[in-house]
Amino acid sequence: MHIFRPVLPLLFTIACHADNVDNLLQQGNYQQATQQAEAALASATDQTARWQAQRDLARSWLMKDHFKEAGALLQSLLYGPQAVPTDTLLYADLLDAWFQFLRESSRFKDAEPIGLQALALRTRLLGEQHLLVAESMNNLALLRQYTGNDSEAIRLHEQALVMRKTLAGENSKEVAESLHNLGTLYNRKRDWASAERYLQQALAIKQLIMPANHPSIRVSKARLASNCIDSKQYVRAISLLEEVLAGEQNDANSDRVHKAIVLRELGDAHHYLRHVDVAEGYYRQALDAFASSVGTQHYAYAVTLNSLGWLYKKNGKQEQGTSMITESERLFDAIK
Repeated sequence: MHIFRPVLPLLFTIACHADNVDNLLQQGNYQQATQQAEAALASATDQTARWQAQRDLARSWLMKDHFKEAGALLQSLLYGPQAVPTDTLLYADLLDAWFQFLRESSRFKDAEPIGLQALALRTRLLGEQHLLVAESMNNLALLRQYTGNDSEAIRLHEQALVMRKTLAGENSKEVAESLHNLGTLYNRKRDWASAERYLQQALAIKQLIMPANHPSIRVSKARLASNCIDSKQYVRAISLLEEVLAGEQNDANSDRVHKAIVLRELGDAHHYLRHVDVAEGYYRQALDAFASSVGTQHYAYAVTLNSLGWLYKKNGKQEQGTSMITESERLFDAIK
């Protein structure tokens, strides 16, 4: 059976200095963070305050999967006629957010120089030992991970992890993020045991320091479930994913892209168990969710289309399946 199962981004964090919006984003209250940023923008009395509010609005939009709006605003703040001054921490924040927008939009070649620029500027302005430097290092490691440079990704992730343990403490959200990312990387390397170890550590920290309904906990559970699928623990994976999906459906701040990924993962688990009708239903829901959030030209949409194509091809709908597989491969080539 052929199911293309890459490691995909599940969620990403953007460092900031606006305490109110930052706290709301960390708590998973994306709608409130957006409202807070909009209120700050409406009441801003000078250009710097407007820039800061626009940065926070863009960050909130990214977390709510409003990629088109966030991308346009970030591009304007960085390169427009009233762009933010380049030699500032605010500009570094915006570079880091723009880099993540490009990366999560699968524009990997465009993202590369922006990620390096963000890391270099933060290092120059803040020094080598700073949580924002570790954040940019972590984000650059994710790009290396998504583009298959695993050895460099491991080096950067481990470097960021050591820095975060020193600066934020062993039981911190920053350390949990690095552990989670290392888990996804070892999953990519097909080292299921190492992946599970890192993902379990990340989940344990999140459950210790975060509310039970925090979206980041669902993210780690979903990634653990994905590793279960890859290590052929399908029933365990389905149980975890159904728990995550119930949380997504009951949370007004649910990440639409993450929900779509969970639906596709449920499709994969049922696919492997040969529950054809159930798998088809989940794949169809995932395609609709990806189309409405990131569009039909996105890598995640192509992966799901490919999976549904193989389901059809192996179960009596060969012509329809072949057409879907061909289209997904065209999308993969266009994205590279």
